[in-house]
Amino acid sequence: MAPELKAPDPAGGGISLAGQRIVLIGASTGIGLATAKAALAADARVVIAGRSVERLDRAWNALGRKAEAFRLDATEEHSMAVFLARMEAFDHLAVFVPTAPSAKVRSQLGAFLETPPEAFEAVVRNKFLPQLYAARHGAPRIAPGGSLLFVTGQAHRKSLPGYAASAAANGATEALVRALAVELAPVRVNAIAPGLVETDILRTAPEAFRRATAEKVARHPVRRWGTPEETADGILLLMANRFVTGTVLELDGGMKLT
Repeated sequence: MAPELKAPDPAGGGISLAGQRIVLIGASTGIGLATAKAALAADARVVIAGRSVERLDRAWNALGRKAEAFRLDATEEHSMAVFLARMEAFDHLAVFVPTAPSAKVRSQLGAFLETPPEAFEAVVRNKFLPQLYAARHGAPRIAPGGSLLFVTGQAHRKSLPGYAASAAANGATEALVRALAVELAPVRVNAIAPGLVETDILRTAPEAFRRATAEKVARHPVRRWGTPEETADGILLLMANRFVTGTVLELDGGMKLT
């Protein structure tokens, strides 16, 4: 006998985030800050956390002081555990961390055989482990119908020389998304995979890197960089739609097509 098909509960439909509590780790700049602004505009209650007190203070002011702000080093599991344990229950948790933790590490990345092991390890530690820690200590605090969201990228899709460390971290994160979507259910687990987004990191990158990036962007179907705000729209969609889990949403301007 075929299973009975039940209509969804009307109270569970729609894509509103009004009144929901959203915790955004690493949200003092870039895509994370744009997501905080979009969430506040959607009448959500927002908590931001980051490592730099100075950047947090700027972000807090940019948000009209309407969000809660806390200092957190997301690469330290104990700090993550204490931070999340002190949070009242929340609906959504998202983690935004840069691929490389410092300009020094970024300068060491390149051809795989020329990249120092410590730089490779720093990328994995900075990009992957905070998301692992957030899932481990945050999932028990997420309210029914809520979600956990990670941020990956495109390095593991394009197989570009010099991006092995980023590819490894991104690939591990997306594998974690699929595994945790099953294991942590009914908590939903998703990820966003941005393409080339015009953030402070890109704007302050060396001129040679910007030229090479501009050449790539010129071949994309949309022929421009993405914006943090466009990426934030995709993040809020994954949070709000209760039928989406185990999904990686690509917002890449058609990068994969070129």
